[in-house]
Amino acid sequence: MQLDIQAGVIAVVLVLVAMAILTFVRGFTHYKEARSMPFFAKKREKWRNAFSIIFLGFIILSIAILFNLFAEPLIYRVYVPSPTPTLTPTITLTPTITLTSTPTIVPSATPVPLYTATPVLSIIISSEFTSDVTPNPDAIFSSLLFAKNLDDNLQPIEPGEVFSAPIDTVYGSFSYDGMKVGAQWTALWFYEGDLICMETLPWNGASGGYGYTECQQAEDKWRPGNYYVQIFVGETWKQTGTFRVAGNDLLDRSGE
Repeated sequence: MQLDIQAGVIAVVLVLVAMAILTFVRGFTHYKEARSMPFFAKKREKWRNAFSIIFLGFIILSIAILFNLFAEPLIYRVYVPSPTPTLTPTITLTPTITLTSTPTIVPSATPVPLYTATPVLSIIISSEFTSDVTPNPDAIFSSLLFAKNLDDNLQPIEPGEVFSAPIDTVYGSFSYDGMKVGAQWTALWFYEGDLICMETLPWNGASGGYGYTECQQAEDKWRPGNYYVQIFVGETWKQTGTFRVAGNDLLDRSGE
């Protein structure tokens, strides 16, 4: 992710640790020089300088530890990522989604169902999980924005709810917060109730920022009709987004 607050915090911590190490080295150098001095007064003054430098090194190291522990949570209290193209934060750490969704598309029954009207991850999919990291139950995802392309900041270019041919790939862009590295997450893409794309893998992004899921298939596979995407963290549903691919009938209705 290009807007990775966690990476910035780690970079600052590494710089502080490097400064502390250099300070320790300088302090020990002064200490060794003091031992070789023949005059006691100068030796004592040199020792005093050496211990002051070493003490400064401990202060810098303490700042690095405190920064590593508390900087990222404090930053997210001030700045919370937003999914909008204008980069204006709109997400708070108190999600408004509930575990009872009301999708407009009712899936038809199949011999081995992969989903239900209330999003529940099928055991067929969860059996493919490879992560043993316990997900954060308070992780949140914004509403999905769909587009045919993303910019360098993972923001959708000309997002919309209806797309027309030619289509090769559709991206579902979102912002998120509270994710744990290594926790399993899953994105399911449906066309008229049929699963067409799926990705399930351990989370390899930051704890908060921007992300996306994508569905790529041949152009003739993007048939006119209704599509929707479900996001799960572990086996817990987090977000659903919908869009349409236009055929002649959909284009006629949109022009009325």
